[in-house]
Amino acid sequence: MFETLEPPKLDPLYATAAAFAADSRPDKLDLGVGVYRDEDGLSPVMRCVRQAEAHLSKTNETKAYLPLAGEPSFLRGMSELLFAGCAA
Repeated sequence: MFETLEPPKLDPLYATAAAFAADSRPDKLDLGVGVYRDEDGLSPVMRCVRQAEAHLSKTNETKAYLPLAGEPSFLRGMSELLFAGCAA
């Protein structure tokens, strides 16, 4: 039964990462998703990110994470919208 299944194609993102890893040129650029690194291998924090973090540290009232399902009030509202008129 499984002999007729073809292996899935490599996800384009992983294909890009694999091509980057296989490329031996020293001046190559990583076009995949990830963290920007400069020529020294460091990942600098942009000024706008520092400003946003400073703003959030002054205005945030909690460090609690949202549940995996998302913001509860949004989920309730969407459920009411989607299932309006349906019997519970």
